[in-house]
Amino acid sequence: MIALPSIRLTVTAFVYSTAISLGAGILVVNPARYLLIVPLLTSIVLLGHAIKTANLDELGYATMWLWAGVLALVIVGAVTETVLQADVSPLAEIPVARVLGTFSLITILIAAYIRGIQRAPTEGRQNSTIT
Repeated sequence: MIALPSIRLTVTAFVYSTAISLGAGILVVNPARYLLIVPLLTSIVLLGHAIKTANLDELGYATMWLWAGVLALVIVGAVTETVLQADVSPLAEIPVARVLGTFSLITILIAAYIRGIQRAPTEGRQNSTIT
């Protein structure tokens, strides 16, 4: 049964890297541009750090915050289009918005991951003193 944890880790790493790459790279459209390198490298670095330091749960929570940011972008776009009652071009077609949006989503991911890492030891100490 030694292969079970490695299979679980492999599947988890694949799911996290896919979720991060797709979430942070959502504004990168066809054809794939150099901007796609940033979400891919971010997912590789964060996943490597999370595996090395056993912080996969914190990376999972950060990924949820990343997708909350994606949902917020969608809602803001829909509200803007409704309020203006006009056809607003998608953010992915505006070069400046594409770059700023991609880096903003990556910033959300990294900030949530760092916050999760900083909170993890504090919560562990509180739980160990209670029991």
